[in-house]
Amino acid sequence: MKFILFLKNNDYSYSKLSIIRTLLSALLLFTISACNNQVSTSPSGDSTKTESMSTDDAAIKKAVDDAYAWISFKKGSKPDYEKIHDYFMPTAILGFFPNDTLQVLSLEQFVTGYKNMIDQGQIQSFYEEEMYGKTDQYGRIAQRLSSYKTYINTMDSVSERGVNSFQLIKTPAGWKISSIIWDTEKKGMSIPDKYLPQKNNP
Repeated sequence: MKFILFLKNNDYSYSKLSIIRTLLSALLLFTISACNNQVSTSPSGDSTKTESMSTDDAAIKKAVDDAYAWISFKKGSKPDYEKIHDYFMPTAILGFFPNDTLQVLSLEQFVTGYKNMIDQGQIQSFYEEEMYGKTDQYGRIAQRLSSYKTYINTMDSVSERGVNSFQLIKTPAGWKISSIIWDTEKKGMSIPDKYLPQKNNP
């Protein structure tokens, strides 16, 4: 924070005593300011800030992991459709590219479509997990780019890979997902090395 002192010239003449008082006041303010700066830049202050950021980062990752866990289910079971509201904002949207055009769904539209595919037997089991993720956060907003792999109806082979872009908001109840946009790996568009775990954790 920057403080700007505006000095206004006037026609009054100051006595020596007034000048001394002014200088002493300025010196006192300078001393207080210097002490405050020392306290704010002390190692203990830095560790508190680092600890807070680490806590948020863990909470953001957990919110993303919870979303992956919610959508996953084993054969013979079904997702808890109501529980999705624990992880998403009520106004959350989900965007993806079934072709060259972005399609956007509300949370309710996504759940309804997913439920219909399960009820019709098109999806008998589903498992999706993060391969590699990176979080960027500022204050109460965050995004996590998360490469993923998906298994549908069998765990013998990967059905799909891609990259999810999660946007999150910190609420009084914790970090909630406000939107997800994703695109899938396809011929001519492989997942970049920077989003793959073996490239980031040698």
